[in-house]
Amino acid sequence: MRRAVAILAVTLLAIPSVSTAHPRRHRHRHRDEHVRVSAPPPTRHVVPPPPVLPPPKPLARLQVVAREWSVVPSRLTLPAGRVVVELANLGQDPHDLRIERANDPTAGFDFTLARAGARESQGLQLSPGTWKLYCTLPGHEALGMRALITVGG
Repeated sequence: MRRAVAILAVTLLAIPSVSTAHPRRHRHRHRDEHVRVSAPPPTRHVVPPPPVLPPPKPLARLQVVAREWSVVPSRLTLPAGRVVVELANLGQDPHDLRIERANDPTAGFDFTLARAGARESQGLQLSPGTWKLYCTLPGHEALGMRALITVGG
């Protein structure tokens, strides 16, 4: 009999009671209501977006038309900075182009000799000031192949 009682006791301990197996289905009322405690949602580390950079300055463009005895720029003023300059030789003879600071002939840019009908482009960095454009072939500048442009700040 002791053996049967011991087996019964062990069996009862091993079988979960109704109240522990299904805690929400018990029948008796508590003096205090059930209170659910929930933890606040985890906070996320928010990384601020990178600063918005201003859009790059638009590239300025300048076309220089060379003909016999004239150099005609498409505009007389440009913003300072990066400029794409196109030499369009619409004359019958070959021409080249030199762009230099009016007060400093050592600061400048050279375009190679362009045959009749040819076009050549270069990206240049122009600082504020007055710039002189001219054909460097002998006698061409004296015959009128020159112009001035103003580069702003």
